Amino acid sequence: METLDKAFEFFRLGGPVMWPILLCSIMGLSVAFERLIMFWKYNFANRYFRGKQADVIALTRKGEYGEALRVARKAESPICHVLAEALENREAGFKETLEATSQQTIDKLRRGLSLLDTVITAAPMLGILGTVTGIINTFNALNAAGMENPTEATAGISEALITTAAGLIVAIACLFPFNFFVAQLKRRTYELEQAAHHFEIAYNTKGEAPPCA
Repeated sequence: METLDKAFEFFRLGGPVMWPILLCSIMGLSVAFERLIMFWKYNFANRYFRGKQADVIALTRKGEYGEALRVARKAESPICHVLAEALENREAGFKETLEATSQQTIDKLRRGLSLLDTVITAAPMLGILGTVTGIINTFNALNAAGMENPTEATAGISEALITTAAGLIVAIACLFPFNFFVAQLKRRTYELEQAAHHFEIAYNTKGEAPPCA
């Protein structure tokens, strides 16, 4: 309870700029946890159904599109979903569907990262804003009380230091997951591109696909 009281007091001393910094921290942490769960599910599903993905490519190479589509639909894997969409729409445009569905999958992985990047940029700037307002309050207090009584100025100095520290803490706390997610995005994009490339080669091995049933 004492720790909580100290936290509230720390927040109060930071002044009004602490509210947007708090909002940034909530948004940043929410995105970080959501993306962490999403990437974990994505990676687990693709690893678990990697054998099914190979089966879909092998069946496509043999020209058994119906069976390949059945296997791809049964596998609850994002990559298999991309392959299934391409097979299902092969008559309308196999390559176009493959590229469009792949891009949609990558966009889902990228979702929220721009917000996290914004938080990383905005939080230190808000901290600097708090520093400026704190210094302004310090000079106003000194003008009102005079140099003989500088005690009134300590509140402004506390506000300046606390907001700077808070902004940096939020930015640093979001920076590490952001870099991790960017690295994951690059790896998953490369993985999807490789799977789509091998799948397209397998499809073209048999030439034109028969009409959809």
